[in-house]
Amino acid sequence: MIYGKDNRELMDRIRRHQDFKDFIVPMKELKEIRDANFFLRNDGLLAFSEGYYHPPGKLIANMIYIPDARGSKKFFGVPYASIIKEYGAQDERWIPFKEQLEIYRRIDPSTQAGKPVFAENKCLFDLSDFSGFVPPLRSLGIIRRRVPAIDATIRQIGALLHIDPDRIGCTGSMAFGNLASAHDFDLVFYGSVAELKIVIDTIYEIVKDPKRAVFEMGMHWAIRFYDDAGNMICPFFSYTDPAEIPLPRFDMEVVKGDIEATGTVASDDHTGFMPTFLPLKDARIGASPLGDAAVLIIYHGGKRGEYRAGERVRARGHHVKVRTTDKAFEAVLVTDMDNTAKV
Repeated sequence: MIYGKDNRELMDRIRRHQDFKDFIVPMKELKEIRDANFFLRNDGLLAFSEGYYHPPGKLIANMIYIPDARGSKKFFGVPYASIIKEYGAQDERWIPFKEQLEIYRRIDPSTQAGKPVFAENKCLFDLSDFSGFVPPLRSLGIIRRRVPAIDATIRQIGALLHIDPDRIGCTGSMAFGNLASAHDFDLVFYGSVAELKIVIDTIYEIVKDPKRAVFEMGMHWAIRFYDDAGNMICPFFSYTDPAEIPLPRFDMEVVKGDIEATGTVASDDHTGFMPTFLPLKDARIGASPLGDAAVLIIYHGGKRGEYRAGERVRARGHHVKVRTTDKAFEAVLVTDMDNTAKV
């Protein structure tokens, strides 16, 4: 199959499926781009939005699923393959970002042109190439009405995490109506920073029990957990107050690439979000101090919830200057999974 081109035959098949009618919202209804939303391109490719800032007319996202006759997933009656996971006989392997980039280039090299530095391990799409998007709250609302058992599970998770279940959405396979993996829930929690901090703190308490912590694809995931029924929960967090988004729109200038920095996390208010925005104290690049306003920006979702206030962190990435609408500051930008660690 050739990607990057409209595929009318495939898209006609997708559009005729009931799940398309139920779960895909036309692009004309898109008011804003938020983190952790799926978008369906005109060739059937499914992209996953990353962050809250996207250049005008563009979408910064990861390719997640592509139509593939050999694929192990089925959406809209069409087989799909994953870009981010390999499925073996016994377990799954997460495909590192650098390998994903090579796959992106093979599928559609145009998605790698003109990317800003914070998106160096992602794709840059034209919004005009997409047929629709998948709002997480809407999808989970439909599924809860369809499947009483899932509604009961979401209510139990809401009670466990002290959040209104109607402020929980879903992403991943379930967002398109695929319930084949209904024991794994990719959930999006909506709230203020203070409200979602309660959710994250509760998860930290839950995963103190080793049986509730998640070790998957060779990694320990800081805020994934097993609920009371043994379902695996992978949480995402979404701001309901736009004023609390630390990077809603910004310019970023690279001062120096390939640096190593250390610093102590001064605040973990945004540790669960993507991008992860962690103000630092005692931050240094080598022996050079970065100043009191320095920030660690982790522009990928793999370390959500990993770092807490008071922890010392080492990071490899870019020294950047960031300008938002109301402030300017220095930061360490990290875009790859293995480039941060506690020290």
